[in-house]
Amino acid sequence: MERSFTYDGEVGERLDRWLAMKLGLPRARVQRLIREGFVTVEGRSVSPSFKPVEGVLIQVRIPEKRSPKKDVKIPIIYEDEEILVIDKPAGVAVHSGVGREGEPTVVSSLLAQGVKLRGGNGDRVGVVHRLDADTSGVMVLTKTEEAHRCLIGQFQRREVEKEYLALVAGEVEPDRGVIEGPIGRDPHRPRWMGIVAGGKEAITEFEVLERGEGLTLLLVRPKTGRTHQIRVHLSSIGHPVVGDPLYGRGEGKLMLHSWKMTFRHPRTGESVSFSAPPPPEFRPWLGGA
Repeated sequence: MERSFTYDGEVGERLDRWLAMKLGLPRARVQRLIREGFVTVEGRSVSPSFKPVEGVLIQVRIPEKRSPKKDVKIPIIYEDEEILVIDKPAGVAVHSGVGREGEPTVVSSLLAQGVKLRGGNGDRVGVVHRLDADTSGVMVLTKTEEAHRCLIGQFQRREVEKEYLALVAGEVEPDRGVIEGPIGRDPHRPRWMGIVAGGKEAITEFEVLERGEGLTLLLVRPKTGRTHQIRVHLSSIGHPVVGDPLYGRGEGKLMLHSWKMTFRHPRTGESVSFSAPPPPEFRPWLGGA
């Protein structure tokens, strides 16, 4: 459903507050609509706290709710009293979002499996970082408030080491490289991210593992954690991830896998590493059958 409004509220009023009244929806849901690019002001994405001026055009697209689906089985790599490390399946969002109501998520599926997640709240309980819905691989969640605070801090201080496998279009020439470019909402395509002026700092390192047949398998190490960072950065150098529907051709499975993660255990302080076996689609590039 799409609706358009001409702003007629008070000077200095927040967009989320005004729009919640206009739509008759909870403010939290309106904030999520805005954050996920379903609301534009004069064609541009804004934040929930944006304060419109009189007469501007506000457009809203409200996705239809989908019928509930059964939760999925989430493979567990490691579990103790503080943390849970999983092998996230491709095609499953970490938590619910606009347009995904009723779909199984990592959080809902783990709770259905009887896992006791703690830290954070609501549909993001236990979540300290995210993977894109179509990305598979290693992900850590928390089972105590203390572990949640500790790991959130490690991610914020960039102390967590992450390694991804990415199959990209084209044969990447340098054996190693670093991509730097600030990432933010694409002003022309609200649901997309892009390298934009005023975006947040983003740094991605990569290393070539294999080349052939117009494709390259990369080992990618993101040094920051921006939304769609790897996909945006690799596309920006002319080598989008194979199967990427937003920043590439979008044919088949997204060939991006969170392979390895290293961090300090929140209780012991010791460095721990976990890895998830790549999906079958990567096997021909890794010496498999």
